[in-house]
Amino acid sequence: MKRRYLLLLSTLVIACQTEEVPQQQAGDCAPDAYAQHAKHQTYQAELAQYRSATNAPGSLMRIVRQGEAIWQGVAGQSNLEHQTGFRNCDQFRVGSITKMFVAVAVMKLKEQGKLGLDDNLVQVLPDKAGNIPQADHITVRQLLSHTSGIVDPPNASMSYQLNIVSQAAAHYNKSVDQLLTEYVYGKPLQFTPGTGFSYSNANYWILQQIIEKKTSKPLQVVLNEVIFAPLNLADTYLERRDDRNVVRGYADLYGNGKLFDVSSWDRAEDDGKAAGGIISTAADLTAFMNGLFGGKLLSAASVSEMIDSVKLPACPNGDCEYGLGIEKWFTGAGIAYGHNGGSVGFEANLLYFVHNKGIFMLYKNNGNGSDKRLMDRLMK
Repeated sequence: MKRRYLLLLSTLVIACQTEEVPQQQAGDCAPDAYAQHAKHQTYQAELAQYRSATNAPGSLMRIVRQGEAIWQGVAGQSNLEHQTGFRNCDQFRVGSITKMFVAVAVMKLKEQGKLGLDDNLVQVLPDKAGNIPQADHITVRQLLSHTSGIVDPPNASMSYQLNIVSQAAAHYNKSVDQLLTEYVYGKPLQFTPGTGFSYSNANYWILQQIIEKKTSKPLQVVLNEVIFAPLNLADTYLERRDDRNVVRGYADLYGNGKLFDVSSWDRAEDDGKAAGGIISTAADLTAFMNGLFGGKLLSAASVSEMIDSVKLPACPNGDCEYGLGIEKWFTGAGIAYGHNGGSVGFEANLLYFVHNKGIFMLYKNNGNGSDKRLMDRLMK
């Protein structure tokens, strides 16, 4: 989930409270589990440099390349309060990478004939008539591709941002419908549906409602049936749970190098929601990408439709570089498809290189942006 309000949050750091966090138990996922890999020293050095350059307490990287064994490495700490070292099996928030999972669920409903991508909002959610302008012209496809014109409260609403910081517990307990009522309903569109591109997390709040109405099941149950169970993603979930052993999130609120634990804000922002609520592991995310692009979740035609990026004159060079829940990345190692995710306290990146079936996963528990060009070197 994209963020542009760190300066606002820095003025309210007093709202960030220390929580009781237990030490993680030792397991079979030691930080040196991949030390025998032929390129371990090279990859580990790159990861350590990335962590240092981003002032992150901890970082994780996973590399899948044809012709060599999978490598994964960690550096630093997952929990500063308890000085807990990062482990290869640690669960962490993935942010907007969640949108790929949700898009798969939508495409599965399409394949089952339960939903059409060109169905409009009034057809699938009649209550949106009168609440969202031009609801009868906004389609499921436009929600998936961020071409609906609907506002994006997490990045555009100061009251939304302030509430996360000053009332994290209350915000955490708000339903998607409450969020839409408070921050989206009655707000003008940014453009006529289908004529522009503007990233909006509210699109995926609405998609969550559509999925739940079409299936009569909570989104977590749908994702489990469509993705988690078929791929045996035992360490991946969306619903709200005790997250004290999830990697903690941190932010340099004052730009002076001092990090504050902002996990309560990250939790309040996304947990349980379709815009960015999934918690997972590097191994599970790799399995998801292999499952998606390997034909285990959707037909080849559906995957092709997902990665076909939107073409609009309003976008640079006419390519919006976003398809249906999937970003298109032009990297030094070739074109890749996936998603970036992040909130105040973390950043995650998950990419699949179709031409060579390579997978790149990069995570750090510091919410500032980062230079990810190490991928260009490592994935060639």
